[in-house]
Order: sequence, then structure tokens, then C-alpha cells
Amino acid sequence: MASVNPLSRELVFKIVYYGPGLGGKTTTLEYLHATAKPEYRGKLVSLATPVDRTLYFDFLPVRLPQLRGMNVRLQLFTVPGQVYFNATRKLVLTGADGIVFVSDSQAVRADANLESMENLRENLAEQGRALEQVPLIFQHNKRDLPDLLPLSELDAMLNPSRVFSLATSAKTGLGLYEGLEEISAAVLRAFESRLPDAMGSGLGGFDAIEGGLATALRDASPPPSAPLDAVISRLAPPSKPWSTMPPNSTIGDPSEGAAAPGTAGAPGVEIAPRSAGVRDPASRGLPASLRPAARRLATPADAPATARADGPSAATRHLAQPGLSFVALWPTAEREAIAEIEAAIAAERYAVALERCEALVSGIFDKAAELAGSSETARDPATVPALLGLDGRRYLGFRAAVRRARTGGEITERDALKAFAFVIETRLAESAI
Repeated sequence: MASVNPLSRELVFKIVYYGPGLGGKTTTLEYLHATAKPEYRGKLVSLATPVDRTLYFDFLPVRLPQLRGMNVRLQLFTVPGQVYFNATRKLVLTGADGIVFVSDSQAVRADANLESMENLRENLAEQGRALEQVPLIFQHNKRDLPDLLPLSELDAMLNPSRVFSLATSAKTGLGLYEGLEEISAAVLRAFESRLPDAMGSGLGGFDAIEGGLATALRDASPPPSAPLDAVISRLAPPSKPWSTMPPNSTIGDPSEGAAAPGTAGAPGVEIAPRSAGVRDPASRGLPASLRPAARRLATPADAPATARADGPSAATRHLAQPGLSFVALWPTAEREAIAEIEAAIAAERYAVALERCEALVSGIFDKAAELAGSSETARDPATVPALLGLDGRRYLGFRAAVRRARTGGEITERDALKAFAFVIETRLAESAI
């Protein structure tokens, strides 16, 4: 949803370009980035496969001219068109203020358009939203090609509510700025409709801008063949597809679910997972080196971990000695936090371990976010995990476990270990950038 910063007088809106694969979503953002005035465009970030298919998302921040003293920024996203990456679609769609559905006008792509539209409705419904409640426009793309469906037929097929639609060509730029202006106005109207009456007449529209928004944004000079501020990463696609997001997301791999060989109990004997609880670590026979950190975590007045600039504490140094530890993967200032996670799991303080894991992941995301546009990059739930190459389903599973821990739900040892594994995966992804 819209982000408002009253101190800097800034509004930030998220707009998602949705549609079938190879329909022109990425090309639309590339054209806008290449032809917009430099003072209004940010850095284009694109994560694609080696064959130029969008794997995770494309991201382009756009700054609009001021409206009544308010700065307005747009965050333009695309979703991967292939059903193969539906979990990533859901992640990118989270919190969208407006949607541009980019249809493929070719007659042979009619079924793909319908499938993508139905998928959009389903993904919004899982988030508790109806398509009719979200600002929406249609870009009927590829109008520069032969064998096309008439615009009236495309609207009858995809646009029963008769919202704004227009003909576009992502390659030539036909209609792209006009579509951006229309969805921006629709998002602004929706935002103003939620303002209290005491706020007055709101921000108004873009009519006050001389020549309109499209004219203000477009650069009259010819676009460069390869803009210098575009970041394009080539990533190998995941080995196994996730076409749907199950209702109970887990942090594990898609192959998980079946019990490991040899773990089944004897007939009539049920093996229950160990749940979170407070227990004296000494009663479990922990090594002496683990007991100080574990006892500290077992107390009710447990305080959040703090980074130390002077290196790890004695408890941290001892923790890495007895057996397997992942402390060495982190910078010195963060090693104490890792030691506390390991000690919390050993002490069966699984909810505490989840809290520490969330703090570490948030810190990594904040640092990695600078790659997508420095300080202008919002901490969107889709941007940074995808930029790091993390799988959408594993991230959503991690978030689900954290929410369960916050609300006092049962957290098992398996949940804590999987969360810690995700933290390690995130750290390795960060160090590889």
C-alpha cells in the first residue's frame, strides 16, 4: 500500500505490470527507463534467466513532478510471466497500489491472456483483495505486429468492467507514457478517496503539469542503446518449479514433506516434535562453554542482541569451539547474535531463536537494498529477497514462522533449525554480491 512520509512530504506508490510471459512487461520498463528524463528515473534492476526471460522481477523507480508541494515516487515492478514462478508473482503483487495488465494482442496468445488474468484474480483473492477494488488499466500490447485481435475483442475478453485500456507497443513506445499517466492518476484518486474529509481537496490531478505527466517525464533526446544505470543480472532458474503456493508455507524445499527414511516410529508409538519451552540448560548436560549464553537466553528478561564493535564476547568464542558452529560466516560485530541463536536452539528457546533470526535477516536486507537504488529503495517485501536470488516460497515460509512465534504459536525445533538455515542462506547470498 501507499507509503507516506510527512517529514519529507513524500508519497510512494507501488505499480505492478502483470500479464502473460513474453507479453512485453519487461520491454515496457526498459523503454520507459531509456526514454525518461534522467532527473525523473532511477536505476533499472532486472533479474533474468540466461535467455532473457524474467526470473524474479524488474524494478524501476520513477519520480514524478511535485503535486501541491508533495513529492510523488512510483515503484514500477514486473512479475515473471511464466506460471513456473507463481510464488514470486504473489510476492511481487503484495501491497500493490495499482496494476497494469499487459496483454498480448496476437490472436494465438488469447488463451495465455485469459490464463494470466485468472491467475491475477486468484493471487489477489489469496491476499484478501478483489480485482475490482484495485486501480487497474489494460495495455493491449504488440500493436505493431500482424495477425492481431481487435481492441474491442480484447476488452470483451479481459476487461468486462470497462476500465481504461489503450493500444501499446513496448518496442516503439506507443501508448506507454499515456498508460503510466493513467494508472498514476487512478492510484492517486484511490489514495485521495481514503483521506479524511478534513484533509480538504487532496492533491488534485496531473492537469496542473504543463503538457501532462507524459510530456513532463519523456526525454526529447534520442534514447541511448544501452543506458548506463541499468542493472541486469543473469540467474539460473531453480531446479524445481513451484506453480502454486500451498496455504501452509514452510521454509523447506519443495521436495520436503515426506518423512526421512528411518524416522518413522514403531507401530502405535507417536513421535511428537519438541516444542518451545523454558528449561534449565544444565539439566540437558550442555557443555560448560554453552551454559553462560544459554542461561542468559532462558531468563524472562531476555534482552535483544546488540552488535559489538570490539569483537565477540567470551561466550561467543567458546561457542564456536565445542562442535559445529556457523559463527565464522558473519562479520565480527554480528557473531554474538549468531552465538545466541545457536545457544537458544540448544536451550529449546525456539521462539527466541526465531526473533534473533528475523533481526539478522532484516539487517541483511537493509544493506542489500542499496543495490536497487540506494536510499530511494523502499524495503518492499518482494524487492530485496528476489535481488539476492532467494526463493520466494522459502522467504514466505520464514515470514510465516516468525509471525507464528510473535503470536505465541507453537514453534518446534524443526522450525527453528529451518529458520536458522534460511538466515545462513541469506548471509551467503549477501556475501556473493
